[in-house]
Amino acid sequence: MSEEIDRWIRYMKEHPRTWKKIHTEFINAQFMKQRDFVQRLLKEPKGKERVIAAYGIKNVKGYEKLLM
Repeated sequence: MSEEIDRWIRYMKEHPRTWKKIHTEFINAQFMKQRDFVQRLLKEPKGKERVIAAYGIKNVKGYEKLLM
């Protein structure tokens, strides 16, 4: 793990103007993958219950938009 961090730090120092765009794209892709996963899971039998269990949701009314 430390090697990857060292490589990323080195890349950031060598590319001070371009690393932020790459980093933002990576982070956004992670959010999109999570959203797509939840949507696919909701289509499965008992998907809503599985999402609630996976995320430990206690206030279901507070997550109505997620669970649609």
